[in-house]
Amino acid sequence: MEKVVEKVLTALLSAGVTFLAGFALKKTWKLATGAEPPDPEDPQVPVRQALIWFLASGLGVGLVQLFFHRGMAKRRAITSNADSPQF
Repeated sequence: MEKVVEKVLTALLSAGVTFLAGFALKKTWKLATGAEPPDPEDPQVPVRQALIWFLASGLGVGLVQLFFHRGMAKRRAITSNADSPQF
């Protein structure tokens, strides 16, 4: 049962971290460019600008997820080692 709770908690935290990363990326884009992030589906948006936003947001969210999941795995390893008896 603990494994299920841990997996659900990890999924919820991951979703929250991803949402916050997207929010931070949008704010950073606006700070850097002075404009809202482009809508890649809008045909009026130049392909170059849509591609830059696509790459920046994908890389940013991907890195946040990578470090989040690595941190959770490290925490899980430390916790499981602490629970096992030491001989």
